[in-house]
Amino acid sequence: MISDFEAVRGNLFPASHGAIEDWKTFPWHRDRTNRIHAHKVHSSQAIAIDVFGTLKTSTDRDRIFDAIAERVGVAPGGPWAVTLEWTDTDRLLGEPRPTQVDALAVGSKAALVIECKFTEPGGQCSQTAALSSGERQCNGGYADQINPRNGVRAHCALTGKGIRYWEYIPKVFELDPGVDHTPCPFKGDTYQWMRNAVLAAAIGEHRNLQAAALAAFADHPSFPTARKAQRGLVDPGLTGQGAITPISYQQMIEIARQVGLDQELWSGLSAWVDQKIAKAASRSVSTRSSTSVLPN
Repeated sequence: MISDFEAVRGNLFPASHGAIEDWKTFPWHRDRTNRIHAHKVHSSQAIAIDVFGTLKTSTDRDRIFDAIAERVGVAPGGPWAVTLEWTDTDRLLGEPRPTQVDALAVGSKAALVIECKFTEPGGQCSQTAALSSGERQCNGGYADQINPRNGVRAHCALTGKGIRYWEYIPKVFELDPGVDHTPCPFKGDTYQWMRNAVLAAAIGEHRNLQAAALAAFADHPSFPTARKAQRGLVDPGLTGQGAITPISYQQMIEIARQVGLDQELWSGLSAWVDQKIAKAASRSVSTRSSTSVLPN
């Protein structure tokens, strides 16, 4: 029987394997049965390792990240260090569970906070979800309210828990924290993009670097984040549209082909990613078809 790690290795671009120092302790995403999810063709963690693991170990790394930095509007300058599944152990945002991002790239002048998506949409805030009592910790707006779980009054339930998002939101999105916003400007999956944007701001401030947040995604019309990237990751009414920059895996690999020296490597990665996207898109269409209900 094939082991978990054998299955995962078979689903990762071979050149990316060296980016994982210890396969047993690496923070793998796991499914409900505790099996490593990265053995599946549609795993967002696997495609992130395909691309950023290959970039991490490549001799072209510095020139490619310099080009990506210039594209997203921060200063180039190596050497670049890449950490997969980076955890904010400094808890810069005051979160009780440290934020973990898919990749962090740090150069001599800038840092790139990178969230990776494949076939899934962005994450949403949990505070509006119903508790077992039926109550909600947030009413869906940024307005003066009392959290029924802890009795704390605040405009944002997360602020009431000591989480510092709204210390950075005014700078990043030019929103007045003293004014009510109903509904919350970070409803839906805009919430995850806001989190990454304010984390980038916090890292930049903490490390005295320029910083940018990137949303790396697989560009295919079947995938929610790819469709959202076409319209804009944050709501059109928000200032700070450039707070997080969407950039597809295909675009990053094309940048690598333009500035890199190892053309065989980038051509191979391009073919690998294209094939994986095609398989995942086919699976996505099949899943939708099998779960659809015919009208009466």
